[in-house]
Amino acid sequence: MPLKLPQLLKGICSNVLAFNTLALQTGGLPFFSGSQPSKQPSTAADLKEELAIIIRDKKIAPVYQPIVNLKTGAIMGYEALSRGPAGSPLHYPIELFSVAVDNDKLLALEQVCREAALSHLNNLEKNQRLFLNMNAEVVKDPNFRGGLTKAFVIKQGLNPEQVTFEITERTAITDFDSFSKSLNHYRAQGYSIAIDDAGAGYSSLQSIAELRPNYIKLDRSIVHDVDKDPLKQAMLDAMTKLADVIHSKIIAEGIESADELASLISRGVHYGQGFFLARPAFPPPEIPQEVLEMIAEYNFQDAQARSRSRRGLGVSIGEIVEQIPTIQPTTVVSAVEEIFTIEQTSGIVIVDGDCPVGLLMKDKLYYQLGTNYGISLYYRRPVERVMDKHPLIVNAELPLEAVSQMAMIREDSHLYDFIIVVRDGKFVGVVSIMSLLNKITNLQIRRAHNSNPLTGLPGNLVIEDRLKELVEAKEPFAVMYLDLDNFKAYNDKYGFERGDKVLLLTSQVLSRSIGKSGFVDDFLGHIGGDDFIIITKPECVPSIATSIIELFDHEIKSQYHPDDLIKGYLEVKNRKGQLEHFPIVSISIAVVINRLHMFTNYLEIAEVAADLKKQAKQQAGSCLICDRRSAATQTNSQTV
Repeated sequence: MPLKLPQLLKGICSNVLAFNTLALQTGGLPFFSGSQPSKQPSTAADLKEELAIIIRDKKIAPVYQPIVNLKTGAIMGYEALSRGPAGSPLHYPIELFSVAVDNDKLLALEQVCREAALSHLNNLEKNQRLFLNMNAEVVKDPNFRGGLTKAFVIKQGLNPEQVTFEITERTAITDFDSFSKSLNHYRAQGYSIAIDDAGAGYSSLQSIAELRPNYIKLDRSIVHDVDKDPLKQAMLDAMTKLADVIHSKIIAEGIESADELASLISRGVHYGQGFFLARPAFPPPEIPQEVLEMIAEYNFQDAQARSRSRRGLGVSIGEIVEQIPTIQPTTVVSAVEEIFTIEQTSGIVIVDGDCPVGLLMKDKLYYQLGTNYGISLYYRRPVERVMDKHPLIVNAELPLEAVSQMAMIREDSHLYDFIIVVRDGKFVGVVSIMSLLNKITNLQIRRAHNSNPLTGLPGNLVIEDRLKELVEAKEPFAVMYLDLDNFKAYNDKYGFERGDKVLLLTSQVLSRSIGKSGFVDDFLGHIGGDDFIIITKPECVPSIATSIIELFDHEIKSQYHPDDLIKGYLEVKNRKGQLEHFPIVSISIAVVINRLHMFTNYLEIAEVAADLKKQAKQQAGSCLICDRRSAATQTNSQTV
């Protein structure tokens, strides 16, 4: 059942208190802040005069920080951040806006900042947004409804639907009814609303509940080290659920590391901004290519994990049924008691024709017969008088995990009753709760053993299952077999610990390349040692392979001592004990495609791949070899 908004807020509030101190340290500032200027004014009058000059002469210089779609890497918009004149005591926003508040000039200053932000942004695309900061105090100003912003937006060739106002609470909002009415002035014109510093500060959670913003910007105190802190992860999950309830989107602020980015993507955060993605700048900056590749890689890894979860353990409940006696509803209890005496069973299914209509467990029958007058009341009556008329009946195709969840939510008195399994409504058999749990446990152990302990990628059993599915589906596919050349020599020279780092690097290169050039439902597995496998679509092979070779050849250099890189080889004893020169580790890719050759058995794929890998090993350096032969002609493979 979906959580209601009050329940979500209650759960979030219990965690938020721990972060209020951190939020106050960040200040919940409406604009980016930097270090203090060295020059300090001598009096408040000097600051007041400086502010007046800035407002009068509109001496505000905007910078822009991208807000990035964490699914695609596309820039969905920019947040405008303001600076005073260089060298001025009011250059940085902390002092600038503090002095504006002290002198009741906040509305005037923000109006200048908004105009500067709009007039300097000339390349905003139609599907992008501009985020403009609005202090909650501004709403109290009687001139708030002046409408200057809308006129200026239109003058710049934009429309209000491209503009979002970020509400920043430097002081608590005390009258939400009045505040909402004021905001509706902007909403009516087409602007959208964001709540800034959510999860920290004064009353941002209440603001979310009362104002129902279009965007919720998570405070950086939550985002910082979110990959390491379970409490912050719980808060993040709760905020994401809250956003879903009110049809809002989450923007994570202050992303400063790759690990934070990966954690945010895995937890379904919609958008992000921070120094790791791009620093505020003018003109508006782009996202670096390496960051875009990371976003693609992390989304691929997340999709792989979700796919494994959806696929479950791969066994349906119909595969583990056992047979027990069945009887008709009219069978008398005395006959049922005799069956329990003769047959070694703890339950009987009551069927009407082939369809189950009830269940009678042995312990339940003897309990009823053992009550006062139980024998006289039931012994010669039809079994339908004492059977469970509402047992758990499931379809044979359901996965074990789903049935387990259904079974474990039954009432305690029925927890160990048989689960009745049907196919097309007809009785197939039963499964005991003990058999179900034992099977699930064994499959989970098998899965854990089958994941490569170093890379965490699926191992041979899962790979075998995927190859079988490919052959049965008879749809176009490409299987890429990858292994490292000269890897043994590297291990002999640098040791197995360094060798493991190369294998991890390889798995990351493959994952990043699929994320960049493949599909989210592509498959990446670790056969063992330095052998990997990718299952993708034929049209993706050239771009994935090119990315893998370029990335690998670049990254592998970091795993060598500079002297060995200069030489271009390692001097290591070969299997005969003789010193031999081994080139830098490279990667060979053998690709099997079923466009020309229709495979009838997954083992045939491996046989073709083995032949291609031999050819690849004869090539110098990293290479790609694709199978071009058909079953009829058996023509040679081709180097690409």
